[in-house]
Amino acid sequence: MRRHSSGLTFIEILVAIVIALVLAAISAPYLTGMYRSAGVSTVAHDFLSTLSYARSEAIKRNQRVTVCKSADGLECTTQGDWEQGWIVFVDAQNQAQVADAQDILRVRGPLRAGTTLTGNMPVRNYLSYVANGSTQYISGAFQAGTLTLCQQERGVKFVLARAGRVRTEQTTCQ
Repeated sequence: MRRHSSGLTFIEILVAIVIALVLAAISAPYLTGMYRSAGVSTVAHDFLSTLSYARSEAIKRNQRVTVCKSADGLECTTQGDWEQGWIVFVDAQNQAQVADAQDILRVRGPLRAGTTLTGNMPVRNYLSYVANGSTQYISGAFQAGTLTLCQQERGVKFVLARAGRVRTEQTTCQ
């Protein structure tokens, strides 16, 4: 009388493990790139939504709303770059500085290590929206510029137009 086994043999289990390891080795670089891309996309969306929020608040409140880089979430700084974090606040005194902590509308802490966010000269320290939704320096001159978000070799450029609208472009970073 012959017996039939209903289980797997040791050889079959080893073959299944080898196949799983080969598939994991092939997909690891793809998954790593996808993870990095998702990280850049998340931060880019966060920053873009901050700018949209500041613009809509300036229009809604009919007064200047400023976004500035901030290391402590309480006041603006001219040191370092935007990856240290930023704040959105009502800038009733047109100084690009927080006059009262109650004026702060939104705070974003530092970005994760290895991520940079830099602005060219017109937007190096702050962006300021006025009541009609356009951007202006505190001097009254129009403000337009480019901020670049980089995470390793992947990046996003935020191009700020005079009217206050922002468009994004994919870019590569060094």
